[in-house]
Amino acid sequence: MIRQIAAIAFLLAGTSVAMAEDHSGDVRANRSTIVNRHFYYNSQLCSSGPIAQVKLKKEPKHGSVKIVRSVWVPEKGKCKGKKFKGVDIIYTPKRGYRGPDEFSTKYSMPKYANRSTLRYLHDNYKMQVK
Repeated sequence: MIRQIAAIAFLLAGTSVAMAEDHSGDVRANRSTIVNRHFYYNSQLCSSGPIAQVKLKKEPKHGSVKIVRSVWVPEKGKCKGKKFKGVDIIYTPKRGYRGPDEFSTKYSMPKYANRSTLRYLHDNYKMQVK
C-alpha cells in the first residue's frame, strides 16, 4: 500500500503536467529561447523521476528546434541545490525573421513510476518572433 501511495505521489509531484498542452508567447528575433522544460521529481523525497523522451512532431517553418538533455537546480524549497535531469525544448528563429511561427513535439514517459507502461503526449507551440 505504501509503495502504491509513493508511486502516485511521485507522478503527481512533476513540474510538467502530463497531458497535451498549448504554449504561446513572444520570443526575441535572432536568439535561441528555451520554450519549455520537462523535469519530473518527487518534491517530498527530492528524488528524480523519469526523463521524458521528446521528439519533434511538426517542424517550424521559420526556425529550428533543438531538444537537449539538461539539469535543473531548484533555488528554494526542500530540494534547493539538488540536481534533477530533464529535457529543454529550444527554439531559434531564422536570422532576421519576425512574425508568427509554430511547431509541435511528442513525448513519452512512464505512466507509473515503477512500471513499463508508456504515455504518449504532445505539446503545440505558437509564438510571435519580435
